[in-house]
Amino acid sequence: MMDREAYFISKLQDSGVTLALNDDGILLNNYVYAMDLFYEGVHFLRGYFSYYNIAKKAMLVNISDILAMGVKPTYAMLGVSFANDMTLSDINHFQRGIIDICKQYDIKIIGGDTIRDNKLSIAITMFGKAESRIIKRTNFKAGDIMFFSGDLGKVSKDMNFLYKGHKINRNSKFYTPRLNPKFIFEILPFIRGGMDISDGLYYELNRISKLNNVKFRFYKKINKNKALSGEEYELLFSVSQRDIRRLYLIAKKNRVKITKLAKMLRGRQKFYCPPHHK
Repeated sequence: MMDREAYFISKLQDSGVTLALNDDGILLNNYVYAMDLFYEGVHFLRGYFSYYNIAKKAMLVNISDILAMGVKPTYAMLGVSFANDMTLSDINHFQRGIIDICKQYDIKIIGGDTIRDNKLSIAITMFGKAESRIIKRTNFKAGDIMFFSGDLGKVSKDMNFLYKGHKINRNSKFYTPRLNPKFIFEILPFIRGGMDISDGLYYELNRISKLNNVKFRFYKKINKNKALSGEEYELLFSVSQRDIRRLYLIAKKNRVKITKLAKMLRGRQKFYCPPHHK
């Protein structure tokens, strides 16, 4: 099946009306801006999420985009379509999720819009000031070493288990992505390329290979579940070989698990992976 998202974006780029669409966000006048959708029937099913968790996850996946570029989010603009069958109690639980995340990450909502619809959907534009350098997808270079944070594969398992009618742990990353801002800001001075894993490891590696003309010599075989699990929101990043020891020390200090994934070489590589969102 054709990747319709990639097709749409490529046509916009061909038209000449776009500016730097290679990252989840863009740096303009020292601010990084990022926008994302969280849509019922695509990103979540209301019957399996509380309204509180829907709101929290919608905020966190947008925060992840900003953090993955090495920037602290400070402001957000929020668009919400409320489903017609939502009660005032439902809306109260929903807004409490937004408020709790805003307080946790010190984010102010400065505008947006609300409408009614037959589904619940959320569109968030988030931005923050770049205090020093930023992390880019286009900075993955041959000779550098690629890592990822956390564990991969559990989100896909939990999602499938949940949608088959079973209960999953309330602390599952499928409900609440785990972000590591302190770790990211401490490795910011020497990190090379970086992005979050939203559509699955193989999908992100395809993007990196295409943008940077690199291929990957893996240190260990990757199983299919880890390779294709989307919505992980772990950090996929690279460092030079001379900075590996420093990286491990910072990861240990912040209690962040990191995995040495591959050495990058010059060339191109493509992995089979179906579109994460159809």
